[in-house]
Amino acid sequence: MSDTPRSLGRRTACGLGPGLGFVLGGGGAAAQSAAWPDRPVRLIAAGVPGSGIDLIARLLAEGLSPRLGQPVMVENRGAGGMAIAGEAHASARPGETLLLAPSAIASTVPYTFEGRLPYDPEQDLLPLGLVASEFLCLAVTAASPARDVAGLVAASRAAPGALNWYSVPGFMELAFRLFLHRHGMDMPFVAYRGSPQAVIDLVAGRIQAAILPLTPALAAVRQGSIRALATTSRLRAPSLPDVSTMVEAAAPGLAYDPFTALFGWRGMPPGARERMAAALSDTLGDPAYAARLGNSGMQAQAGSALALAEVIAMQRSQVQTALRTVGPRRAG
Repeated sequence: MSDTPRSLGRRTACGLGPGLGFVLGGGGAAAQSAAWPDRPVRLIAAGVPGSGIDLIARLLAEGLSPRLGQPVMVENRGAGGMAIAGEAHASARPGETLLLAPSAIASTVPYTFEGRLPYDPEQDLLPLGLVASEFLCLAVTAASPARDVAGLVAASRAAPGALNWYSVPGFMELAFRLFLHRHGMDMPFVAYRGSPQAVIDLVAGRIQAAILPLTPALAAVRQGSIRALATTSRLRAPSLPDVSTMVEAAAPGLAYDPFTALFGWRGMPPGARERMAAALSDTLGDPAYAARLGNSGMQAQAGSALALAEVIAMQRSQVQTALRTVGPRRAG
């Protein structure tokens, strides 16, 4: 299997990396007013209402609007495995939109999307910064006999094909398929438009396991409606301090820190980037932003554009390794 993203040629894919040419100051920025923004800005959020991405978008919009001097309006585009959000951003007029999405929109989707990707991850997604990280958990139904990751492996092996699962799109879906492959587990995958509906079905027992963000899952975990077996991050989630990490659960292949990132547009001028960087830094530095994210099971981040580009490059390497073993998910 080729390691080249499906929307890119070999020359671009092997170049500086995701938007890094622009991060370092190149890219032939379009001639635009230094007064950007001179009209309301649409913040395209690659998440459905009620998701973690949605909450982050609304907090960012609240903080950025006064600092940019224009309304920042959240527009949810959560379907299509992030591709719809990427397309909406790429097809907008320069300066009209910003994009909030998991870093996987630039690191994973280009390798896993079926068909031609409707945006160019190198040119259309200009890294602006890391804004948050979500805690993901592997959860099962309350009725499941599994009390830990090893218990889920045992339950799956005892009933091949009987337990199904869902994962947030991106690297974790690939990582869990690789985990199933290495442990000889037969578990069918079920796709959803977003994690909130998956939580509802996990509570109802229509699916038996899921890798979910804590934001939509936390209430169900605390109520005992579903059981969290482990979280993917390096550190335990403050909102679930008794739940082990994947490393502690002897499943290091499922360890992952999911980052939420903000992207600018193709050819974003240096002046607009500098103003956006200042507004973003002020917003992320507000203690109220971190507190409100923490109450929802997330952590505030304040990573630079270069830090985001480096995260994307690292994740791309992980994705390519997984794909060489298990290949892309097949439809149906």
